[in-house]
Amino acid sequence: QKWRPFCLRFEGVVEDFNYGTLLRLDCREDYTEENTIFATRIQFFAIEIARNREGCNSVVYSRAREPAAADAAS
Repeated sequence: QKWRPFCLRFEGVVEDFNYGTLLRLDCREDYTEENTIFATRIQFFAIEIARNREGCNSVVYSRAREPAAADAAS
C-alpha cells in the first residue's frame, strides 16, 4: 500500500514497471530461498539504486572481481 503511489509514478515511463522480479533481502548474500522476495520491477530498481548510492553493493562487486584478479595474476 505504501509503495503503490511511488510505483504508479513510473507507469508509461519505465517499461514493465509493475512486472515481478526477484529481490535479495541482504545484498551481501546470494539469491537463496531465505534471502529472496518477490517485488515489482520498479521496487527492484529503487532499492538497487539506493543500495548502489550507499555503497552496499560494493561487497558483491569486489567478490565478483576476485576471480578475475586471480586469473590475471596467474
